[in-house]
Formats: sequence, structure tokens, C-alpha cells
Amino acid sequence: MKFKATQQQQGFTLIELVIVIIMLAILAVIVLPKFINLQQDAHVSNVKGTGGALASGIGLAHIKWAAMGNSGPADNLQIYENAGVGGQLDMNLWGYPAQNYPPFESSPRLNNTNDCISVWNTILQDAPSVSTIVNSTASEYRVTYINPDQCRFFYNKLNTLSIYYDSRNGKVITDSDPNS
Repeated sequence: MKFKATQQQQGFTLIELVIVIIMLAILAVIVLPKFINLQQDAHVSNVKGTGGALASGIGLAHIKWAAMGNSGPADNLQIYENAGVGGQLDMNLWGYPAQNYPPFESSPRLNNTNDCISVWNTILQDAPSVSTIVNSTASEYRVTYINPDQCRFFYNKLNTLSIYYDSRNGKVITDSDPNS
């Protein structure tokens, strides 16, 4: 009985290579867009995190206002201990932060961009920079005042992202849809 030596195939056929290349191309078309949007996703996460911190701070200030037995406006309420005037907030008639100014005011209201900035900087102790300028080198957020008693903070690096604050009910809404 004779055994024939069979020759082993060494490499890939042209058809196998073409199939692998097509599969890699399909995979790249599906996966690549997810990696391209990483920077945009980082901006969205940044705004969501800042909005969440603002909402938590507003809620905690309201709870402290209520726990101290307040039922109307409160001037220079110490929100953060050991922070001096920088940790005080003037609470409006609904018990939500309206401004941070040391002089006494009998019925403080959030009624301009400076009030919005003062609430932002007091609630967020190490706050991202905020100004009234649309320029990402000037500040991270641009503030606008909405009459009555409301603020919107636009993220300067991606202007379709924003954080809204309504001092009449303490609502904080993070608009994190970059395509809106």
C-alpha cells in the first residue's frame, strides 16, 4: 500500500481575503461613527453632570430653607458652613435660591443675569466659569435671564446644550440633545 503525500495549503485564497476585507469594511461602517462622536459625548456628559450638580444644590438649599422653619423669603441664609458670605443665598418667596448679595433685602427675587450668576457660583462651589459672552475662551457657560425668575446657562463649546433653572419651583432641566 502506497501513501501519497498530500500538499498542505499555505495561505488564503483570493476569495477568502476579499470576504475578510468586506467584513472589516462593514464593521468599520457600523462602529466608526460611535467613536467619532466621543468628543460630543464628553460635552454632553459634562453638561449633564453640571446640571445634576446644580439641581442637587438647589434641592439641598430648599430643604435647608424648609428645615429652618422658613415659609417665605429668607435673606442671607447660610447654605454652606465655613464659607462666609460666599456660602449664603437669598431665598425667594417660594423658598428657592434667588441671589447671593450680603445687603438685606426683604423679598429677594431672581431678576437679572447677575442674580443667575450669583446663584450658579454659590450653589456650585467650584463652578464652571459663566458670563454673558458667547465665547468658549471667555467662559464655559453663557447665561441668559428669562423673565420672570428663570435662567438658562448655554454651554459655549456646544451651544445646543443648556441648563435651565426656574426659581419659582426649583426646577432644573438639562437640555442635552446636541442635535436640537
